[in-house]
Amino acid sequence: MKDITNSLFYKKDWRWSDFLKFTIEKLNQFDVNKKVLPPEFVFKESIYGSKKLKNKVQLFNWSVQSNKIQLARAVCINSPTYSVFNFLIIPKTNFNVPFFGVDFVTLPNLHLIVLDFQPSLTLEKQFDKKLLIRIINMKNKCHRTVPSAEKMPIEVRKFFSPGVIWSKLSKDKQSEKLISGEIYQSFTEYLNLYLEILFKTKEVKLSLQNEIIQGQKYYLDYRKEKDPARPMLTNLFGKEFTELLINKVLFTTN
Repeated sequence: MKDITNSLFYKKDWRWSDFLKFTIEKLNQFDVNKKVLPPEFVFKESIYGSKKLKNKVQLFNWSVQSNKIQLARAVCINSPTYSVFNFLIIPKTNFNVPFFGVDFVTLPNLHLIVLDFQPSLTLEKQFDKKLLIRIINMKNKCHRTVPSAEKMPIEVRKFFSPGVIWSKLSKDKQSEKLISGEIYQSFTEYLNLYLEILFKTKEVKLSLQNEIIQGQKYYLDYRKEKDPARPMLTNLFGKEFTELLINKVLFTTN
């Protein structure tokens, strides 16, 4: 399968389909080009579970790049017990712009929601005050109706901005309303703002580019080593495929 628009991930019965559609339609407005991946990482179908209860899982990796984007990729997973929309934009290092990071994950007992402009440098070097105020206001607007999760562990907090939307939702009708309502609205607002900033920004000096290169590498190396999705992916697709996916596809710009 080569075209995600013809897949189940574009159908209403996949929980995150509206988010994926908006992402692809929006990025296609910015003259992006498809990034060619080995076919085994574009689409994969697998069987997981116990001998008595086998389940089918499908994964699709949609990846593009442009003159300002090293990699933008949406990893989509669908199964009876897991549903994942993981989206990351890695800007080119001659532009001082943070990552755009999304983790919308449905687990057997709850939904995890993470949405942010993720810094690759210190906040002072990468966010002006107007941008910080704007995304904090957007976060606060979302969290007026979407409950906040507990504080993130100190180890990972440095990879997020003060504008991070972070929630854990029970699996019920109220959460479904929040996902299709406030969370979807916040997602579109965040992505619109991010792309507006990214495609207006000018190149920075070489000394700052070198800092951005190191900052991005630090984040990507951390994710390769300690990606929280590793246990889930290993359970669904096996250790060998998971390690190749994390190390060679999801957190690399090569």
